[in-house]
Amino acid sequence: MSAGCPLKLPSNFKEHDFAQLARREKHARARIRYIGLDNLQKGKSMREVSRILSVHQNTVKNWVKRFCEKGIEGLKEQPGRGAKRKVPEEHQQVFREAILELQANRKGGRIRGSDVLELMREKLGIDCCLDTAYESLKRANFVWITSRSRHPNADEEAQAAFKKTS
Repeated sequence: MSAGCPLKLPSNFKEHDFAQLARREKHARARIRYIGLDNLQKGKSMREVSRILSVHQNTVKNWVKRFCEKGIEGLKEQPGRGAKRKVPEEHQQVFREAILELQANRKGGRIRGSDVLELMREKLGIDCCLDTAYESLKRANFVWITSRSRHPNADEEAQAAFKKTS
């Protein structure tokens, strides 16, 4: 069984205490990178490190490459992972104001998810599904716990008279 390919590490590689960095790191993926580089520092091959951490050998090679290019900062978790938000931060205030305006213009009844979808299409040019509309409302800090809505044709005087006679 071969020990793996010889690895050319940068000259400043031995200066860093990757074990200490791993102990202080809160993000799990960055911690695994530090542990991997700590094992490389101790003389293990890329193949051994990849087997220990259950990652592909190319992944370990990419960690070393990122360290060579950007130093310790290259090993930290980079922003931009995952799906991007449909309503970006710069449009969040416009979205909030549009929802408040829609709510103020209602004479009765409540705003439904389909109303929010239509608003997102017309005002923001965002085409999405109903779940995304509700998620966007949640991110904009809208809570949809409301009292029973008032019908636009309701006669409050007749209701008050009815309450007095019953």
